[in-house]
Amino acid sequence: MNKITKEFLESEIVDVSYTRLSKTLTHCAITVKCGFVFTGESACVDESTFDEQIGRQIAYDNAFNSMWQPYGFWLAKTKE
Repeated sequence: MNKITKEFLESEIVDVSYTRLSKTLTHCAITVKCGFVFTGESACVDESTFDEQIGRQIAYDNAFNSMWQPYGFWLAKTKE
């Protein structure tokens, strides 16, 4: 493998779970094949405008985006 791709990262995911921590705070946990868990959160300022689907998507995106750096480091180490 020469580079980390979105498709590769998605293939590493074995579980995604969401928890609503408060009226406006959503937490996402992405578990990958090795058992490591990447997390992301989203928060809405105004409870009256909270949309669960948007909160989940933002929390997921934040968790997913945190996967790039460690997997990139792993790829670099395999090239040594």
